[in-house]
Amino acid sequence: MNQQLLLVVVFLVVVMIAVLAWQQYGKQRRAKQMRAGAAALGYLFADEHAGLLETLRGLTSFTEIGPHTRQTTNVMRTEADGTAVTIFDYSYWLGQRKNRRYVRQSVLLFESERLDLPAFALRPEGLTEKLQGVLGQPDIDFEEQPAFSAAYVLQGADETRIRILFDSAKLAFFAQRRGLRVEGNGRQLLYYRAGKLVSPGAIPSFIEEGRVVLRLLAGA
Repeated sequence: MNQQLLLVVVFLVVVMIAVLAWQQYGKQRRAKQMRAGAAALGYLFADEHAGLLETLRGLTSFTEIGPHTRQTTNVMRTEADGTAVTIFDYSYWLGQRKNRRYVRQSVLLFESERLDLPAFALRPEGLTEKLQGVLGQPDIDFEEQPAFSAAYVLQGADETRIRILFDSAKLAFFAQRRGLRVEGNGRQLLYYRAGKLVSPGAIPSFIEEGRVVLRLLAGA
């Protein structure tokens, strides 16, 4: 190996180490901020929660991705008036080889006695969702609310119950708020935006956004 090539290799190794160190620092800094935020809100905090994924296995987002690539961290939790609220960072690897990418997003989970939901997944309309429709995962459309059907894909096995749940008021609500991801099953309700990691300072507003959806789907 000539000297010039050796210098290039050394440079690349140093850059790689620096990137990894910076990523680790960022994770530690976020964990510290999330812990402080949990304390300010009166929430319990855990660095990780391995059992959380098992709790969520009935929801679509947590069954489509290989189990060895998923991780829940910076878990904040509280419970009051029959409703448990859990906020956490959800990370996983998506794709294969050169197309592989790392995804991190903030997720809000409600577990409430006020809920009795059919299993459903609501996602923004996109190319992937259109392909899923072609491949046999049909979208539940509403002719009377074209703005909703243009903005979102709504899927679930029990179409009758889902249509009853998503009345005109709920369809109008979501049509006016694009980019949301909402999933439900029984007493569980999931709320997030794909690939969006909420800053620690914005966690209270993130919770309130989710509570609005909870009240809407719980019929309150």
